[in-house]
Amino acid sequence: MIIGDVLFWKNSLGDYLRAQVAAVEGHVRKHITAADLMQNDDEIVAGMLADAIVGSLSVDFENPDRAVKEQRVTVRDHFSGSVTIDGVRVTKSFAFTGAPHLFSLRPSTFDSGPPHGVVGSNRIILGYEGRNDPDAIKSAIADQEAQLKIYINWSNAEVETHDAKLPALLKAAVERRRKSLLDLSKLSDF
Repeated sequence: MIIGDVLFWKNSLGDYLRAQVAAVEGHVRKHITAADLMQNDDEIVAGMLADAIVGSLSVDFENPDRAVKEQRVTVRDHFSGSVTIDGVRVTKSFAFTGAPHLFSLRPSTFDSGPPHGVVGSNRIILGYEGRNDPDAIKSAIADQEAQLKIYINWSNAEVETHDAKLPALLKAAVERRRKSLLDLSKLSDF
């Protein structure tokens, strides 16, 4: 059986990205003070952009770590239900960069067969445990890897579209904040 949780399925990536856009105005209001107005808007935006960018996932599929070990596993038997046998646990893991939580967010494009895996702080692990059937195991892991690549592409397309819009959103929010702070300063001599 395939190991790990369902990836790219728990919550909506679109909802997450919309929440990020909705937070821009409040973030600018909270972090830009009158003292920051000494900088021009482009400098302020450049300083805030690094924190606002969601960033894509990048997985190093070219350099996997592989592990094979014997393991007692419980499998389904047609005659007696579940039985424990001498089996194997096979894993293939890949280093990745990007926010690990993106692996749990479902892109707007998806199908009914998302990949399964285990997400660590900087590695994604695909695997299988069960009967020692090398052809079936290799096929199962290859299928999971192919699905992982597809879902990463779908996720990255959505994130990159979002990130490309951020400079303009931040700039508009900074301009509104500048106007608001300047209007407030005009009241200081009433």
